[in-house]
Amino acid sequence: MEKPSLATEPDVQQPLRAPAEEQHQEHGEAPTQSNSDRLIPKKTWRFWAVFPALCMTTFLSALDTSILSTALPTIALDVNAGELYMWITNSYILSSTVVLPLFGQTANIFGRRWMLIISVVIFALGSGMAGGANNTGLLIAGRTIQGIGGGGINTLVDIVICDLVPLRQRGKYVALMAAVWAVGTVIGPVLGGAFAQYVSWRWVFYINLPLCAVSLLLLVLFLRVTHPRTNSTVWHQLKRVDLVGNSILTTAIISILLALTWAGTTYAWSSWRVLLPLILGIGGLFLFYGHQVSRLCAEPSIPLRLFSSGTGTCALWIAFIQSVLLYWVGYFLPVYFQAMRGSTATESGLYVLPITAAIAPFGIITGVIIAMTGKYRIFHFLGYIFLTTASGLFSLLDGHSPARDWAGFQILFGAGSGMIFSSTLPPIQASLAESDVATATSTWAFMRSFGCIWGIVAPTTIFNARVQELLYRVSDVSLRAKLANGGAYAMASEGLMRTLHNTPNLMAEVLSVYQDSLRWVWWISIPFGGIGLLLCIPIKQLELTEDLHTEFGLPDAATNREG
Repeated sequence: MEKPSLATEPDVQQPLRAPAEEQHQEHGEAPTQSNSDRLIPKKTWRFWAVFPALCMTTFLSALDTSILSTALPTIALDVNAGELYMWITNSYILSSTVVLPLFGQTANIFGRRWMLIISVVIFALGSGMAGGANNTGLLIAGRTIQGIGGGGINTLVDIVICDLVPLRQRGKYVALMAAVWAVGTVIGPVLGGAFAQYVSWRWVFYINLPLCAVSLLLLVLFLRVTHPRTNSTVWHQLKRVDLVGNSILTTAIISILLALTWAGTTYAWSSWRVLLPLILGIGGLFLFYGHQVSRLCAEPSIPLRLFSSGTGTCALWIAFIQSVLLYWVGYFLPVYFQAMRGSTATESGLYVLPITAAIAPFGIITGVIIAMTGKYRIFHFLGYIFLTTASGLFSLLDGHSPARDWAGFQILFGAGSGMIFSSTLPPIQASLAESDVATATSTWAFMRSFGCIWGIVAPTTIFNARVQELLYRVSDVSLRAKLANGGAYAMASEGLMRTLHNTPNLMAEVLSVYQDSLRWVWWISIPFGGIGLLLCIPIKQLELTEDLHTEFGLPDAATNREG
C-alpha cells in the first residue's frame, strides 16, 4: 500500500464525525469518501513522545502478569496459604477484570490521561501492600488493589493507541505494545523464580515501585491527549458512571469464581455450596445484561450495540478463548517443570521462555501484514489450528521429554497466540462506529481478562480434582495429606522432589500422580481450541479504514485542549 504524502497531511486530528458516516456495514463496505475527506493525522513529535510512556506502562503491567507464575508455589508455602493459594492469583485477575468496563466508560467521561495516571498510582499502592504482607489475607488484599490498577492500565493503553492511529494502522502499534508485553512476560517468570529462590518473594511486588515511578514521570510529561470539555459539574459526570451495572457484574463474577474455586476440592460439584454460587453468578450475568438494556441505565458500560454484529461478537469470543488457553498453559507449564522434572523456580522460568518469546514476533508480523493488506481472517484460523495442536501435544510430555518437544510445542502455541492477539481487535472495531472505540476496546479487554479467570480456575479445578482421585497411589499418609485439597500445586517445587530422592518408590508414586493429573489438564484444553476454531468461521472480512475521527487524540494547537 502506498503511503500518503506527508505534505498533504494536517498537523492535528480531525473532529468526530457523525456516527452515520463512521458506521461500517456488516458486509464490509465502508462509506465512500472523497480524496479530500481522507485525512490522516501527521505523526509529529507529540505522537512519538507518547509511546515511551505507553511502553513503560505496558511493561509494568506485563511483568506483574507473568512474574508470579514461577514464584507462586514458594509464596504459597511461605505464607501457608493452603487452599487459598489460588486467590493470590485470582484476586488480581478478578479485580482487573471487573473494572475494565468501568475504566472504558470513565475514560470517555473524564479523559484518558488522568484515568491512566490514577491506574498506575493504584497499582503502586497494591504492589507495596502485597510486598509487605505477612499473611495470606493481606497479600490477597494487596493483589486485589493491584488488579484494579492493572485493569485500568491494560485497557487505557489500548484505547490511547486507538485514539492516535486509524483502524487499519492500529495493528502495527498494538503489535508494538504486544512486543513490549512479551518482553515483560519473558522476563517475568525468570525474575520471579530468581527472587523466590535467591532474594525474597517480596521483591516480586517491590520491583513494581521504581517501575511505577518511571511510568508516572513519563505519563505526566508526555501523555497529553484531548477530551471533550463539558459545562456539567463533577457530580453530574459521576452520575453518568454505571455504578449499579458494574456492582452487579462484580458480584456475579465473584460468585462464579468462588464456585469454580471450591468445586472438586473443598466441596463436590454436586454440593449446594458449589451449585448455589454458580447459579447465582450466572443469573447475575443475565441481570447485568437486563440492566444494560433497561431504561434505568442511562449510559451502559457495555452497550448492547457492541454485540449487534456477528463478526464483532465472534471476534470477542475467540479473544476470550485464546486468553483462557494462554493462562491455562502459562500457569501449568511451571508445574510440569518443577514437579515432573525437578526444576527450580528459576529454571522453570527459563524453560517457559519459548512460549512467551514466540508471541512477540508472530504478533508483530501479524500486525504488520494486517496493516499492509487489511486482511485478518486467515490469522484467526491459523492461530487456532496452532493453539489446538499444541494443547494436545502438551499431553505427551513426561519427565524424560527432550527439549525439542517441550520447547517446540511452546513455540507452536506462542505463534498461534500471537496471531490471535493481534487480529481480534480490528474486526471488532471495524463493525462499530469510531465513537465506540473506548467501550469496544474495554469490552475486548474484559473478555480477555474474563478468559484469564477461566484459564486459571478451570485447569486448577481439573488438576486438583484429579489429584484427589489419584492420591491413593501415595503410600505415605502425611505426604498424602499435604498433597490433598489443593496442596499439590503449592508442593510442586524442587524442595519436594529433593526430599523424595532418598525414597525412589515414594517419589515414583508422587510423580505418577502429577503426570496423570497434568495429562488431564492438557486433554481438556483441546475442546476449547476446537470451539475457538469453529467461532472463526462466521467472522467476515470488513474493510479497515485509514481515516481517523476522534475527539480524544493529540491536542489541537488552536484550542490547546488537554485531557
